[in-house]
Amino acid sequence: MVVVVEFSIVPVGEGTSLSRILAHAIRELESIGVKYELTPMCTVFEAQSVEEALKAVRVAHEAVFKHGVKRAVTIVKIDDRRDVERSMKDKVESLKKAVGSV
Repeated sequence: MVVVVEFSIVPVGEGTSLSRILAHAIRELESIGVKYELTPMCTVFEAQSVEEALKAVRVAHEAVFKHGVKRAVTIVKIDDRRDVERSMKDKVESLKKAVGSV
């Protein structure tokens, strides 16, 4: 089954522009082969299990510390649906279809 994960990392005390710091987390996700989507507020990706998902989040979380951050808050949301196999793309297409029918 596919697990869809939304997460955000907030480096604390690092100023108002965080892109330069968060880029390290994204590079780490890429290095372990995670396919992700960036949004203005978070990163979303798919994993094959909760364990795999949490490993990817941990890798991203640790990346900001490797680059000098002293404190970070990481928020994680996991969609673990086990009755139907649905990808991120499927979920978006379902919503678009529903919007078109309203």
